[in-house]
Amino acid sequence: MCTTVNLNILSLNVRGIREQTKRRSIFSYLKDQKANIYFLQETYSEPADEILWKNEWGGELFFSHGTNHSKGVCILINPSVNYQIDYSYANTSGRIILITITLGSQKVSLCNIYAPNNQTNQLEFMQELNNCIIDKTDFTALVVGGDWNCTLSKKDKIGGTPWKPSNYSNLVLTTMDMFDLVDIQRVRHPKLRKFTYESKSLKMKSRLDFFLVAKNLTSVKKTEIYPSIAPDHAAIYISLSWEGKTPRGPGLWKFNNTLLKNEHYVAMIRDTYTQARSYYSYLTDKRLFWEMMKMEIRTASISYAKSKAKSTYHREQEIKRQLDHLDVFICNNFFSGHIDQVLQEYDNLKTELRSIYEDKGKQAMFRAKCHWVENGERPTKYFFNLEKRNYNKKL
Repeated sequence: MCTTVNLNILSLNVRGIREQTKRRSIFSYLKDQKANIYFLQETYSEPADEILWKNEWGGELFFSHGTNHSKGVCILINPSVNYQIDYSYANTSGRIILITITLGSQKVSLCNIYAPNNQTNQLEFMQELNNCIIDKTDFTALVVGGDWNCTLSKKDKIGGTPWKPSNYSNLVLTTMDMFDLVDIQRVRHPKLRKFTYESKSLKMKSRLDFFLVAKNLTSVKKTEIYPSIAPDHAAIYISLSWEGKTPRGPGLWKFNNTLLKNEHYVAMIRDTYTQARSYYSYLTDKRLFWEMMKMEIRTASISYAKSKAKSTYHREQEIKRQLDHLDVFICNNFFSGHIDQVLQEYDNLKTELRSIYEDKGKQAMFRAKCHWVENGERPTKYFFNLEKRNYNKKL
């Protein structure tokens, strides 16, 4: 059956995710964005982190490692995506990670970058990136995104020192011309002033993060800048689609163990148990009685969990809507006398959003407290071995 294949990519500078609580919060945030592919910059990853991070994510990760306090980029693939990896490449400096994948009938090269902010290093970085594009990608179907540490035009900066072109920004423009790439956010929104980075100390906002997309990829549906829970960067998002064949599997409800710490949930379950016990008191078969009790508790748990998740989701969406609204106001009234009050409101909302994702990260940690996560064993191996053992017991 022919279906529409969507490739949704989100990129975010996370400013270090070595600390487990922050990493789980970021992973929870990413999964809620419903993208297929995620580009992360400044991960501060090292080779020893790969197994644990992959287990926590639950899907495939591709790394270019930095140090435990700088650089590092990675590409995360949504576990639900049906894809084929044709090629992968990571440079040794923690600044470039590239994969070529096939989704449906389309082959796409995806490159995640974190550019240096030192001018000398920037020139060397662009030379390496250009060689990488030439040697290792199909640049007629190429998406390059991440933190470029530069702005391409005056529209992309407000506050701080006056904008002017640099040798590095000119090199980026030359690369775009050479490989027929376009800044898709600026193409789709030529007059929009929306930024991805904020420096409070310099009272400056700029659009340092952007996607460069091959002009040949005419299937771009959407490009956006979203609020994030990262310290000083917003997330950038791009959506592509084309016709292809892809299978779709069933969904699965899982019990959220953190509900056991929720007083309202515990009280509700106690009431449910009391009512169900009275309702099924006529049953003489204890096994049937127990199965009916479990059914009632499960039904009540699903209903409560959905209601709670819905409430949290609506609050989360409202926060994001307010952040978008305030962001537009700040960008257009940056030098207003009342801007400090607006900035404080923006920070408070962002703190609340970060708290929501910290809770989600804690929930993920609570559910994942199994031996295989602590010791780095792959979950698939654990559960397949468990299933095999149970099957053999039946023989």
